[in-house]
Amino acid sequence: NPQPKLSTSTGLNNFTQRPISCAVPQHSDHGPDTATTNDARGRLSILNLNRGHSFLMSPAAFSKPRFSPTAAVRNTTRRWMEAPLDDSGEATVVSINRDALNAFASEIAKSIVSKQSLKVAEWDADGWHYTGRRWLEFHRNNDEDDDDVLERMRMERVALYILTLDAINFCFWPLPSGLDESDSKHVNGLEYEHLAIALRKIAEADDEQINELGEDGKLGSKGDPVRAATSYALSPTKLSELTTSDLHSMIQPHFPPAHEDTIYELPNLEVRCQLLNELGRGLLEQHRGSAIHMIAQAGKSADALVCIILDTFPGFRDYVDTNQWKPSKTTSLEWELAKSSPSVVHFYKRAQIAVADIWAALGRHCSPPSSTTAALQMCQFNDMEAVTTFPDYRVPQILRHVEVLQYDSALANLIDGHVELEKYGIDEVSIRAGTVCAVEGKF
Repeated sequence: NPQPKLSTSTGLNNFTQRPISCAVPQHSDHGPDTATTNDARGRLSILNLNRGHSFLMSPAAFSKPRFSPTAAVRNTTRRWMEAPLDDSGEATVVSINRDALNAFASEIAKSIVSKQSLKVAEWDADGWHYTGRRWLEFHRNNDEDDDDVLERMRMERVALYILTLDAINFCFWPLPSGLDESDSKHVNGLEYEHLAIALRKIAEADDEQINELGEDGKLGSKGDPVRAATSYALSPTKLSELTTSDLHSMIQPHFPPAHEDTIYELPNLEVRCQLLNELGRGLLEQHRGSAIHMIAQAGKSADALVCIILDTFPGFRDYVDTNQWKPSKTTSLEWELAKSSPSVVHFYKRAQIAVADIWAALGRHCSPPSSTTAALQMCQFNDMEAVTTFPDYRVPQILRHVEVLQYDSALANLIDGHVELEKYGIDEVSIRAGTVCAVEGKF
């Protein structure tokens, strides 16, 4: 099936969608789009009335943290899919075929049974990701610190790598600015693995470097958190000071060279650089410059860590306010209001991916409690089942291919016609909400 595209400007986490400008009344006379715009306005007023206070979540319904982002994803996506879009009872533009879902689930189950196991790929099975193992081996042979301290320092480096990767893990397909996307001679071949490998190579640059005493932020007498060496390219200080040109010169040499009509370049560099600046500043200002200090605050809860990431880094706040149909807001006050707003649909794709990556890299094969490397225990989250599927633009392609997700004719024609759609509208929310509900099996 054709791959729906993300908008190239600020399309973080989001699917593309049918043009909709109901938040901008002065644009209501845009010729062919007028009917779509006016129809959307009528739908939205009734939509929010129908849903009403069903979106409101009582604080008593959750244990700490007070706001449960994973519960919010489940609750709001399900309610979106269940409520009609207008008073005629018309369903959302995306529906879930229960028979196809059951057949697909049975196919997966039979595959697992036939192999007599559920074989899950290791996080670094393909060699894409940074593990810090070479760093650890080198420093065990050249450093006087005990294994527990060294392991904490390795974990800090890996956690910073993961946060960096997932902060900019979105939207790979557009051509860089300056190239004509209508020119079929140019194709951007960049994929997730290219970014993961490039950042791994950047992280490895100082693996075998001895730093001056104190530079690594080792555990001190006052229990200071472990911090990455200043030589580490992904340290909070380095990230907070990164410029767009720095990012390009740092990462581009690690991508494959251009070949015939295919180039490999990371688009939207300015947006990605801002997200990395925000990541560095957030760790420095709120978590004592330490990623594992931040992780420890979650108390071995994946849901709590998702919440901490959202509270700390506005760029991870992936939700849609259906009263306004515009990008997620980032001010602290508006973020607090969004947590319980009856008009917000929550997704949090990259925040949940970051937590899942941290668990896979640093917690999944956690040592037993008797182990001296007790630091690993903080990443062995006791509620990983709380994390939802990641509503990106890949999963629904599979679900549509096996006929689990079904689109109405207008949306299907747009996607099949490779039409790039505007952000933050009914189509996008419906595709992403339908993806979550199908994987959860609750709708």
